[in-house]
Amino acid sequence: MGGIVVVVAAILGLLVFFVTKAKGATVESYGTGGNSLDSIITKNAARYGIDSALIKAFIKTESNFNADAVNPISSDNAFTSYGLMQITPILAEEFGLVRDYHNITESEIAMIMGAETNVQIGSWYIGQLTHKYELDAAIQMYNVGESGYNSGRRNTDYLTKVKRYYDEYKPH
Repeated sequence: MGGIVVVVAAILGLLVFFVTKAKGATVESYGTGGNSLDSIITKNAARYGIDSALIKAFIKTESNFNADAVNPISSDNAFTSYGLMQITPILAEEFGLVRDYHNITESEIAMIMGAETNVQIGSWYIGQLTHKYELDAAIQMYNVGESGYNSGRRNTDYLTKVKRYYDEYKPH
């Protein structure tokens, strides 16, 4: 049974990847009601003490800059993830934005999908992880969760993608 869940999760992950790849944008072309994604990223990088290039790398990896990206299965917990940084309701609850992730409302989902809120939650989480762990571990924890990583789960493909994009977005 566990193998079937993994296969279904992999198929859905690929589906989300290909859909978001087709709808993806660049940081430069993305705008949110007069507030560009680049300025949202810069503000949150400063707020949480992380490199803006790292936030861009996560966004590129997670959604290919598609604010409408939805992944119906996120890790083994089967939590749906939303938006640019693929925020789950449980993470939004930890951040204090969702009352009960088991009974998330449509308005809470809309709030999570908003670019400013989505990037803020994702940046907050990345900041927590990178201030507590070394970068490679923190990157993988964003994908598999702290408990997943600490129990031995790894996603080296994810790590490679994020680091490749991080190098691309860093000023040279």
